[in-house]
Amino acid sequence: MRSLGRYLIFFLIPFVGFAQEDAPSSNLLIEAKSKLYNKPEQAAKIAQYIISQRGNVPIQIEATLLLSQSYYIRGNYNDAVKFALDAKKIADTSKDLDLRFATYAFAIRLIRELGLETVADRYRDELNELVENSGVENLQQKYQKFLTIDSTFVLFKNEKFKDALAQINTFRNSFPNSENGILLEKYIIKAKTLVQSKALIQAEHLLDSILKLDQSDFEILQLTAIQGQLYFQKKEFEKSIQTYKKVLELALNLPNKRYEHISLEGLTNSYLALEDSPNFFTYKQQNNLVSLQVENDQNLAINTVYNFINSYQKEQAIAMIQHSRKIVYILCGVLLLCLLIGLALNYSYSSKTKELLAIYKYVAPKEKENIVEAQKIPVKKSSTIPEETEHILLKKLKKFEATTKFTDPDMSIAMLATQFDTNTKYLSEIINRQKEKNFNGYINELRINYIIEKLKTDPVYFNYKVSYLAEESGFSSHSSFTTVFKSVTGISPTKFMELLQQQKKSV
Repeated sequence: MRSLGRYLIFFLIPFVGFAQEDAPSSNLLIEAKSKLYNKPEQAAKIAQYIISQRGNVPIQIEATLLLSQSYYIRGNYNDAVKFALDAKKIADTSKDLDLRFATYAFAIRLIRELGLETVADRYRDELNELVENSGVENLQQKYQKFLTIDSTFVLFKNEKFKDALAQINTFRNSFPNSENGILLEKYIIKAKTLVQSKALIQAEHLLDSILKLDQSDFEILQLTAIQGQLYFQKKEFEKSIQTYKKVLELALNLPNKRYEHISLEGLTNSYLALEDSPNFFTYKQQNNLVSLQVENDQNLAINTVYNFINSYQKEQAIAMIQHSRKIVYILCGVLLLCLLIGLALNYSYSSKTKELLAIYKYVAPKEKENIVEAQKIPVKKSSTIPEETEHILLKKLKKFEATTKFTDPDMSIAMLATQFDTNTKYLSEIINRQKEKNFNGYINELRINYIIEKLKTDPVYFNYKVSYLAEESGFSSHSSFTTVFKSVTGISPTKFMELLQQQKKSV
């Protein structure tokens, strides 16, 4: 999901003049639009003030749509989609076709960026019907431009890069005299497509030419992020780092949380490619936090869309019930919609449920673990190891597990056999049979359980880096610790710590 660029200016900001009887609000809207792409927070404050004045309907629609756009430019999808749908809802009661077109166009693109293709396609069908029924030639031309760019965006999302480039060329041939903003949006999509399709030389030439134009802060942010990806693809990692640092600065100044995530992710990958571990871990930790915020915002936005659809459909159903006898069809539609919402919510939260289940056994009461342990069926004794020797070694293993000797990074089966006054063959066989794993798996699981217990009982461990936790538990490297931790628990150390903290707060 990426930005719209100046696509907003020509398709998503209404194409009408302001009402003469509401001149103060009209002037404020002009001021807000001038600040939208450089100072979106100020534009939002002006839009909120206009909405609070409860002026005429066209002014209310424009102010609500502009407020939505300001949230989008700041990377806040949940509030952006909320006010976009509110603007569309108000516009549906208006006879102003340009306003209705603008709210539909913005809602479609925003919902499509959220991955709700079915909803976006349905709104596009409604917009097509609106334009066809209008019979207005100018509106039909606007729709054809919108449809071409929207189709290109869909092809890009589906990684059909050749088709996307062909569609862009179709746009150039069909609309050679398009507004500068629409052309810039076309070039932004083209630059992204060229980078993704590895046509790096063409992409670099295109970006160089676009960046020479006079751009807003938001447009520079988009183009610079593409440039950072270009340098990374070319394996010019130092340039990639400098470019992504610029993206980070722009994102923080705007501010835009999603581009902050893009920049941090780009820096993380670039430092990883350079094998610069300190900087890699620094930006990785920052990105983990921002990534979680972005993911939560996206989930909330998806829920907002479905809740809006559900609420809006119910309102329409009530109105139709009062004027028609088609109640059966309406109720079936609402029921089907509820089912779709349930499936969508279930899909959205299924991954979180799996993660919570992954840590359940580590936060469950100890008594339950003891009961399960007591119910295990004893394994048959070995025919090659004397029974007395086996009992002695099992007792030594139990004492060993109660210590922290397994955190010694040099611990090996030979070392442990020496400590137990036995040979490696006996010790290996007993561990394989009684613990149902090989020696490395046995030691690694003890280490993971040890560090998990530390996290559960000592809150200070949440302040340590993963690399410290790895060293504390006896692993020689951060990567091996992460791999083993995930194989034992089912989730990464960072995610485990996040979930464990959430569980502690909820208790």
